[in-house]
Amino acid sequence: MNLIEHLSVVQETRSDINKKHDIIDVMFLVISAVTSGSEGWQDIEIYGDHKLEWLRQYRPFEHGIPRRHTIARILRTVVAESLLEALASWVNEQRESQNKPIIAFDGKVLRGSYRNDHKTALQLVTAYDAERGLVLSQKPTANKNGELSVVRQMLDIINVKGSVITVDALHCQRETLEKIAEKKAHVVVQVKNNQPKLRKVVQEQFQSVFDARKEKAVTEIKQKHHGRTEERYVFQLKAKLPDDLAKKWPTIRTIIAVERHRTIKGKGTVDTSYYVSSMSPKHKLLGHYIRQHWRIENSQHYILDVVFKEDSSRIALDGAVENMALFRRFVLNMLKQCECGAPSQRSKLKKASWSDDYRAQVFFGL
Repeated sequence: MNLIEHLSVVQETRSDINKKHDIIDVMFLVISAVTSGSEGWQDIEIYGDHKLEWLRQYRPFEHGIPRRHTIARILRTVVAESLLEALASWVNEQRESQNKPIIAFDGKVLRGSYRNDHKTALQLVTAYDAERGLVLSQKPTANKNGELSVVRQMLDIINVKGSVITVDALHCQRETLEKIAEKKAHVVVQVKNNQPKLRKVVQEQFQSVFDARKEKAVTEIKQKHHGRTEERYVFQLKAKLPDDLAKKWPTIRTIIAVERHRTIKGKGTVDTSYYVSSMSPKHKLLGHYIRQHWRIENSQHYILDVVFKEDSSRIALDGAVENMALFRRFVLNMLKQCECGAPSQRSKLKKASWSDDYRAQVFFGL
C-alpha cells in the first residue's frame, strides 16, 4: 500500500453538509507541501495553486485548492487517533522485513505553538526507531511529568515485543519497567537523583569495583573531532541490590556505568553516568543502546527544528498543531526511506521542492 492508501483510514469530524474538499485531497496537499518546504498555511495554499496539475495526477481535487483558512479548519477536524493509526500502519509496513529493535521514547516541545503564553506550547512524546530513523508514534502531553503516563499508554499501542526500549531518567519508575517486561521487551534507562536510593547503591557497587581495579571496560570508543577528543568506557556488572530494592526493582539485572573523558582546547573533564537494564550483564551491546538513544535528538529533533523549522512554526490552531506535527513526521519518515540520490534530509527536501519527478519518487518510489 502507498501512503495515500494508508491515509484512507483517517477520520474527520466535519458534517457531510457543504463538505466541498475531500479530506484525503487536503492531507495529500499538506504532506506534499511540507515535503517541498512549506512551513505555514499560506505556504501550503501557494504551493497547491502552483502544483495543482501535479497533484491531480494522484488525486481529483475536484474543487481545486482550498484557501489557507479552509485548510486550517479542515486539518483541525482530522481525528488525531486515526491519523496516528495511519502513520503506524504505514511505518509498520516499512519495518516488517527489517527487525530493528531499538525504540527510543523522548519528549519534544513545539516552541512556537502557543497563542499568548509560551507555557501552553504543545509537548509531544515520540516513539522512534533509532536504527532506521523512523517515527513510530506520537502523543501529546500537558507537561514533562505527563510523559510518564503517555509513555505507558504508547507501550500498549506499539508492538514492542523483542525490542530494546530506551528512555531517559524520568522514566526510571518501577511501573514503567514492569510494563515493558509485561510487553516482553527489554529496557535500558539512566538512573539519576529522582531515584536517590537506587542511584546511590549503583554508584557504590561500581566504586567498590573501581577501587579494587577489578573491572575492565566492556567497550571503549575513542573519537576526535575539530580539536575535541572524547573517550567513552562502558562498564557492566550484575546488579546486587539490597533486599528492599531488589523487591522494588525486580526487573533490574544489570547496572551500567558510562565514563566519558573529554578534552576540549587542552582542558579535560571526566563525567560518569549510571544506567540499569533488564538484560544480562554479559550482553555486549548495552553501550550501543545507550548511545543510540541520543539519535532521537540528532536524527529527529534536530532535523525537525533545522530542516522543517518546527520550533519556529507559528501554527497555533487547536487540533491542527498536533496534526501538522504528525504530517511533518510522515514526511521525515518518507525522506528517511527514500534512497534516491540526495546526501541529506535538507537536500532531499530541496530537491522535492524543485523536481516533480523526485517528489513522486519520494511518495511512491516511482
